[in-house]
Amino acid sequence: MSKRIPLLEEVLKYKKEDNLILSMPGNKSGIGFLRDDIGREFVSNMGFLDITEVDPLDNLHCPEGVIKEAQELLAETYGVKKAYFVVNGSTAGNLAAIFDAFNEGDEVLVERNCHKSVYNGLILRKLKVKYIEPVIHEDKGIFLPPTEKEIYKALEECSNAKGIILTYPNYFGIGYDIFDTLKELKESGLSIIIDGAHGAHYGISEKLPKSIVTYADYVVLSAHKTLPSLTQGSYLLVNNDNNVDFYLKAFMTTSPSYLIMSSLDYSRYYLDNYGKKDYNYIIELADKWAIKISELNKVSVLQSNDLPKGYNLDSSRYILRLPKGYSGHKLLDYMRTMKIQCEMSFAGGVVLILSPFNVEEDFKKIHNAILKLDLSLIKDELYQNYYSIIPKKVLEPYEVFNREFECIDITKSIGKISKESLIPYPPGIPLICGGEIISKEAVEIIDGYIRNNKSVIGLEGTVVKIIKE
Repeated sequence: MSKRIPLLEEVLKYKKEDNLILSMPGNKSGIGFLRDDIGREFVSNMGFLDITEVDPLDNLHCPEGVIKEAQELLAETYGVKKAYFVVNGSTAGNLAAIFDAFNEGDEVLVERNCHKSVYNGLILRKLKVKYIEPVIHEDKGIFLPPTEKEIYKALEECSNAKGIILTYPNYFGIGYDIFDTLKELKESGLSIIIDGAHGAHYGISEKLPKSIVTYADYVVLSAHKTLPSLTQGSYLLVNNDNNVDFYLKAFMTTSPSYLIMSSLDYSRYYLDNYGKKDYNYIIELADKWAIKISELNKVSVLQSNDLPKGYNLDSSRYILRLPKGYSGHKLLDYMRTMKIQCEMSFAGGVVLILSPFNVEEDFKKIHNAILKLDLSLIKDELYQNYYSIIPKKVLEPYEVFNREFECIDITKSIGKISKESLIPYPPGIPLICGGEIISKEAVEIIDGYIRNNKSVIGLEGTVVKIIKE
């Protein structure tokens, strides 16, 4: 009988490393709950608060008491018609919104920069998909959200679109001013779903981008990414009278965690009572140290004025960009050796999610790590930037689900129809979706991820599933 407890042992080992957490979760491994007395009481008793639906704790699937009150307060904070706690992460919220908004066979516009759960929802709901072309900032090497130009181009190519699914902001914390466009789309009868996973804190401070929650029918916010919530804690915000309650219950566990729900309640309370002041503080601190870090002439901290007109940037995160010829993936590994946990890497840099719980000493630690960085150790002669690839779609995502397939090496897959989505991670954006033809450019990008020991979801080693001809 083994005496090993592999996962628990590794988690405890990681905790002892005492890393500066500049990744998810937004509670920064518990630090976020130390803001006040009730937060400290919650975190100090967390192991003893795991309870089930007993009086007087209400029931998430039929809220009539304290959960009902908490969700009503949440709707008031965000200024929406209805608000729900989601304990299965934003995945459950995205699926519920997709099933509520659309019927089988509906045609839907989908931003290419969508989470895997959205693509899964397209398959499960058997939707016809029109992808919105990706936008790449070639000079900075990062994804940008689509503008009204890309949205209306895709719409014109649709025969009878019923709705649109967008991501706002994207995983870099970048958004685009599409508020007037959303109004027009809604007036034309389209249902609008926003995956706002990284924007739960938007709008609480004038130093942050504008909140999008009142412009859509459904907005899903991953509270656990940027707010003091436990992992899997999300919000579903709704501005219509459809039957989303049924679908949310269908996709959500019947044994919801009271720890997660309590942390979601605390996150809303945190925004109401401390959000504006705390975010103003952290952004002022971040702006000051961004200058100091960039002056080291090793990495540059992306600023709003580095982006094209119409785009906005979340100032409560850092996008550290390297000169061309250096690897962001290797920079992430280096930062870990300096006891700094980054959120993600991309070809030319890394993303750090800051929070109001960071202090000046944390920025000194980032600065010191960059100061000591030997750029020669993270060179990448085969530097691979993002491509604005628009693969040819042959089959709808749901049509490939039951098709026969074969497994071949990725290098031999050019021109073949992919059975599954191929998703380089990070950032978790499908390069090829199921039903699309695998291109030479896509294979080159995937090869770059393989070389850097980064994951590509949909691959098993270097083997990919393709539809049998």
